[in-house]
Amino acid sequence: MKDVKDRNARGTERILLVEDDPAVRAVAQRGLTRFGYEVLAASSGEEAIRVADATTSPIHLVLTDIMMPGMNGVEVGRELLRRRPGIKVFYMSGYADKDLIRQGLLEPGTIFLQKPFSPKELAERIRHVLDGDAPSSISSVDGDGGPDGGDGR
Repeated sequence: MKDVKDRNARGTERILLVEDDPAVRAVAQRGLTRFGYEVLAASSGEEAIRVADATTSPIHLVLTDIMMPGMNGVEVGRELLRRRPGIKVFYMSGYADKDLIRQGLLEPGTIFLQKPFSPKELAERIRHVLDGDAPSSISSVDGDGGPDGGDGR
């Protein structure tokens, strides 16, 4: 049964991982690599832009922390979408999604995963995002901070 579940997390796509915390970046990179993904890692938004510009091969998804010094994850996502239209952007943060909406950092409908998470959970959720069939268990931010609901106002 484990093999079937692991297949739901596996992939071969190229992911640009943007995370300023070295420990979180290392765990995410190792976990995604273990599930077959090719991971390009960057420790800042500025580095992520340089890595993307230096890479001629497709980048299928950018996984970025939101709260980082310098260029934040939302700015990274916008810039990479401008440079590489069609790239999928998946945000992560230790902050609750409703707090990020209140701060104006995320818009309703944004694909978001709250830390902490396991490498397998991350790989499964990335697989769903890449396949375009993100289930409601993926936190798709809405106005009340809950998954896939109304704005709650």
